[in-house]
Amino acid sequence: MRTIKHAIISAAGLGSRLGMDLPKCLLPFGQHKLIYYQLQLLANIGNVTIVVGYKEREVMDYARKIRSDLHFVRNLNYRQTSTAQSIYLACQDLNEPFITLNSDLLIQPQSFAKFIQHCETNNTPIIGYTKHQTSDPVFIQLDQKSKKVIAFQRTPATSYEWCGIAYLTKNCIMNTNCYLYHQLENLLPLTAYHLDCYEIDTPEDLNKLYASDKAWMKTLLTMENEQITVEA
Repeated sequence: MRTIKHAIISAAGLGSRLGMDLPKCLLPFGQHKLIYYQLQLLANIGNVTIVVGYKEREVMDYARKIRSDLHFVRNLNYRQTSTAQSIYLACQDLNEPFITLNSDLLIQPQSFAKFIQHCETNNTPIIGYTKHQTSDPVFIQLDQKSKKVIAFQRTPATSYEWCGIAYLTKNCIMNTNCYLYHQLENLLPLTAYHLDCYEIDTPEDLNKLYASDKAWMKTLLTMENEQITVEA
């Protein structure tokens, strides 16, 4: 069993579809902002990198208050490049597998902890998915017998969507301006893992989240410690 040592959070984008003029990682939830809860979930991973771009200073200043040992990679072309290219910038010096996640995700803590454990016992890339619930999803076709993703698609709809969480190596990522799932299509079929999480991409997504009765949201919002202790 290997220990996951690296994680990358993609937080360079404009968040333009949300229409709030701020990076989605700085959306307020409870007493904190969205990236606070992600950093809590990554507290036991020693090397965490955040790719920044739009309003990078605000993101960096806030994140450093939570965890002082973070690494930052600047995507200077964030207006023209994709999430895949942000990950590419961050992973080129990594010779070990890493967890990657989009900065617009709220994730159920126990679900994410089990995902990490699953990654630690596997030697192949793993794609995170969740039940279909957002307004602009990338659907997956799931082979129920093998528990592998066999296709990504916009239409027709399926019961599940790609959630922007994955366990990858740098060889999976190319410096190509396209969606990450388009790059991952070259590797299909890929091992799939179900997570309980929610992506916030549009105002509709945000409104649905506020109106939901997700019990795990209450658990998430009890993460009130301002400092995260990371063991050496």
